Amino acid sequence: MLSVVDSRQRGFFDASWCGDLVPRDSFYSLLAEHGERIVCDEDFADCYSPGRGRPSIPPSLLAKTLLLAYRCGLSDRQAVEAVRFDLRWKVALGLPLDHEGFHPTTLVKFRARLLLHGKERVVFERSLALALELGLLDEPVEQVVDSTPMLGAAATQDTVTLVRSGVRKLLDAVAGEDGEAAATLAGNLEFDYTRPRQKPDCDWRSKPAREALLTRVAQDAERALRAVAQVSELAQRGSVAEAAAFLCELIGQDFELDEDDVPRLRRGTAKQRILSVHDPEMRHGRKSERQRFDGYKIHAAATTSERPLLTAIDVSPGCDYDGQLAPTLIDAQAEELRPKRLLGDSAYGDSETREQLEQRSVEVLAPVPEPPPPPGRIGKREFRIDLAAGTVTCPAGQIARIGPPQRSGIRAAVFADRVCRACPLKGRCAPGWRGRKIDLRRREDLLQAGREALKDPPTREHLRRTRPLIERLLGLLVHRYHARKSRYRGRQKACFQATWTAVLINLHPIEAALRLCAA
Repeated sequence: MLSVVDSRQRGFFDASWCGDLVPRDSFYSLLAEHGERIVCDEDFADCYSPGRGRPSIPPSLLAKTLLLAYRCGLSDRQAVEAVRFDLRWKVALGLPLDHEGFHPTTLVKFRARLLLHGKERVVFERSLALALELGLLDEPVEQVVDSTPMLGAAATQDTVTLVRSGVRKLLDAVAGEDGEAAATLAGNLEFDYTRPRQKPDCDWRSKPAREALLTRVAQDAERALRAVAQVSELAQRGSVAEAAAFLCELIGQDFELDEDDVPRLRRGTAKQRILSVHDPEMRHGRKSERQRFDGYKIHAAATTSERPLLTAIDVSPGCDYDGQLAPTLIDAQAEELRPKRLLGDSAYGDSETREQLEQRSVEVLAPVPEPPPPPGRIGKREFRIDLAAGTVTCPAGQIARIGPPQRSGIRAAVFADRVCRACPLKGRCAPGWRGRKIDLRRREDLLQAGREALKDPPTREHLRRTRPLIERLLGLLVHRYHARKSRYRGRQKACFQATWTAVLINLHPIEAALRLCAA
């Protein structure tokens, strides 16, 4: 039986009369009974003017609607239809049965208001505060971190479409400032840009024909940039200057000038390559050697308690290294929630990540990333490195001094050529004509400490058993609550979706604790 405690007088069409039809252990029942503890109007007070009345639709109602939409994987329009027709939603939101709902753009404007005022994480922070109140976040000794791909909402464009769309963007910016200049500019270009996604005719099976077309497309884009630059007054306008700089970046990432100053296709793919004009923040990413994706990465930190909660979440371009976001996840947490130790895979075990977390008084328990040596070769781990004495001892017992740090901070120990030539292990250690060189990171001491920690069997077993906790939570996030694909374009909006979806994960242990308190 659903019991909704409410001091107000209930009307004949109040949905709470139908509360018995909603299962008591459902998410709808949780919002109906404890919605005010999860989110309330005061959380959004800074987003509205105090002197111009109150919004016609309470912000807490819109926040609950967004949570339900993310939980069910519904669009704004479908969510509004559910508000109007679904009895469970009416019970959860405390609406009368004859409530007609509202327009879908209300949710669009609500999200925009939250992003404008920096309140996109308010419900997530509220869930952590409620978890702390219920005793679910006592003594955060350690946390576990990981990431998962988030596919971008915009279509990935090839080089021809990308550059042509960039030219169209420039033409639109010029047209916004001077329509006549835009018409003149478009008339002096080789290709028609009214439909940039429609590619020019080409024998796409012929590589020379494809490369020739790519060169012509790049030359036409350069022609447009030169024409705009010649009109200094127009080129300095904000929208035009921004579109021109963006087009320059699109050309530069895929083309390079040859000896005759003709743009030719660049070999290879740049790490920070823009994939779409419609979402310039999307990037190529790899979760593994075989798993490639286009979009973003969701990074999360979670407690290692019996009922784990997500304590921090962020989104970065897909090309970012996992360890780069570990300090951000720590900084995003309140002081009382920050862990003393962070558990992760080898992506978090490099010296740079360990050093940044050391500055935050956080220890790292993760494997040290070391590529294995070729079969039959002697790797770096077989050398004994004594940082205190400043020496490196090879498997044959020879000793080399550690040299001074280079500009990059890397130090090296070089074994003399004459020593290695006489060594019986030369074929496996230094098969070339030179002696062996061992590179040491600037904070090699942190790497040594990381290796030593995992030599302890209980510690190694603890990492093996604990790290999968975050993988299960991320699995719920992307599969059960539909966060694998971003609903929106842009990193900030993608982070909004991931953050609000993370609230649904945290409500699992919170709901169990609330039920236990009510029993």
